[in-house]
Amino acid sequence: MWGSMTIEFDCVSLSLGDFSLKNLTFEISKGEYYFILGPSGAGKTVILEAIAGLHRPDSGRIFIRGTDVSRVAPEKRRISLVYQDYSLFPHMTVYDNIAFGLCVQKTQKNEIHTAVSEMMERLGISHLKDRYPLTMSGGEQQRVALARSLVVKPEILLLDEPLSAMDPVTREKFMSDLRSLHEDLGITIVQVTHSRDEAWSLAGRVAVVSNGKLEQEGTLEEVFRKPENCIVGKFVGIENVLDGIVVKNLEDNGCIIDINGVKIHSSCDFENGEKIYAYLRGVDIVLSYDMSGSNGGNFFRGRVLSITPHNSFYRVYVDCGFSLCSLMTEREVDAMKIEAGQNVCVFFEKSAVHLTGRES
Repeated sequence: MWGSMTIEFDCVSLSLGDFSLKNLTFEISKGEYYFILGPSGAGKTVILEAIAGLHRPDSGRIFIRGTDVSRVAPEKRRISLVYQDYSLFPHMTVYDNIAFGLCVQKTQKNEIHTAVSEMMERLGISHLKDRYPLTMSGGEQQRVALARSLVVKPEILLLDEPLSAMDPVTREKFMSDLRSLHEDLGITIVQVTHSRDEAWSLAGRVAVVSNGKLEQEGTLEEVFRKPENCIVGKFVGIENVLDGIVVKNLEDNGCIIDINGVKIHSSCDFENGEKIYAYLRGVDIVLSYDMSGSNGGNFFRGRVLSITPHNSFYRVYVDCGFSLCSLMTEREVDAMKIEAGQNVCVFFEKSAVHLTGRES
């Protein structure tokens, strides 16, 4: 372990021109791999820079290891920040770039050589030691930037979209390396991204921010499957976010909601007459050609509107009084010989329908 610490934002607000962070409160525990998700312009990088000490809060406090560091200089925080554009010195070799922080700390030359050599070996870039940044690929430059940040043994590693410029193969390898580094070193990592796939692969907990506001934080299961509002639901990629109204409460818990005149059962409890958003993941929607096996879930007849490829799945859009998107594998689509215009049966469990309140 490299230190014992927790990051805490206590009602932090911060203005930068027309943009502002709004009353942020959250905590990151020692050794966590914490992701901050959000669209472009949400404030993700500003949060990282506030942790690093590059911005001071207008109000509220930032704690590290229980100490208020809101007015503490960046160089005294033992934090490394890696930007997505690498920020390497173009006139320095890879070795000198990695050694730079240790030189600033006036570390002994033999110690610098040992530390830099070990870090290059760990990240698989020893063969690049005499190269210059502009002669390398984006993935290679990112590894050098990561090595430069880790060699000074920070207590917190902040990563600003480190995978955004990488091709898929390089990205997968880099994610694997980040996972191994986190497990081996026990360092606290805070990473910002707009990529849900990165979060699924690496995160312990995640926070979703939008327009400088913390919309939701929690485990992957909580945030990705049970969003607290429509902003989160749409950002985490839930295929079906529907407007509805509760028309009946059920004795065995749950309720019936009306969506465009169609009645749907949910296991969530909401008051009769309340306006809601209903969230239904595409993988939870089953399509078939018969209604057999209906055991209290939601069954409807519908017509296939379109089929479009999406990563390793197909999005199958069905009209059953309102439009639904089901995610199916290529094998499932081929087995059913699904085509646009076909009549199908649609099934999903009551427990698959997550609800949140909707303002008028």
